[in-house]
This record gives sequence, structure tokens and C-alpha cells, in this order.
Amino acid sequence: MYKFVAALGAVLSLAACETWETTNLESEAKQVQVTPVTAEAVTLTSAAFDPATQVKLGDLKVTVNKTTAFHANPTAEAVEDKLQEDAAKLGATQVTDVVISDVEITPFSWGTRTGTGVAVKPKH
Repeated sequence: MYKFVAALGAVLSLAACETWETTNLESEAKQVQVTPVTAEAVTLTSAAFDPATQVKLGDLKVTVNKTTAFHANPTAEAVEDKLQEDAAKLGATQVTDVVISDVEITPFSWGTRTGTGVAVKPKH
């Protein structure tokens, strides 16, 4: 009975959250001193990284997950927002090579959408 009540409590507490996210940024990378950039200022493109004109700041991989089967699937816009947020933490002005997956069911989520890209800034 105790296990059932504990499991029910866990499910109900997670049910309040519509989505949850993960990132590949290390906690140290999040604390690096960078030129402040707002997430809204970061542009996304599927164009390839160009080392002749851009400085690579890091590879990004993010996921946006829905918490329960009853929540809406994660949107491509939610993944784009997370990519922009992570790129801004690195001081990037653009994310190149952007790829966003379709929604998939995984062992840890009722619906997961991933996004990858390269955080860059222009060479000066």
C-alpha cells in the first residue's frame, strides 16, 4: 500500500508540470564569462557552420519532454526556444546546423522532441 501511495504522489506531482527539458551543456560551461546575449537575439538556421566566418562556441543537444500522456506533445518552437536559451548562455548570436526531430516516445517520456545545432558567433 505504501508503494502505491508513493507512486501516486510522484505521478500527481509530475502531472502539474507540462514539460521538462535536458541539455548537454556542462554546469561549468554555463558559468563561463561571456558577452551577454538574450535568447531572443539568437537566430537559428539549418545552414552549415562556416569556420571561415564563424567561431564555434559549442555543440548543442537539447530535449523537450512531455510529462504525462495527457499533456500536449512538445512543439518544434519549444525546442527552438531551448536551443536559443543554451546558445545565449555561451554568448552565441546564431545556431547553425539546426535539426529538430519528430516527437518520439522514449523510456523516460510520453513524448520527446530533440534539437541539435552548433552555437556560433561571427569572427571579428
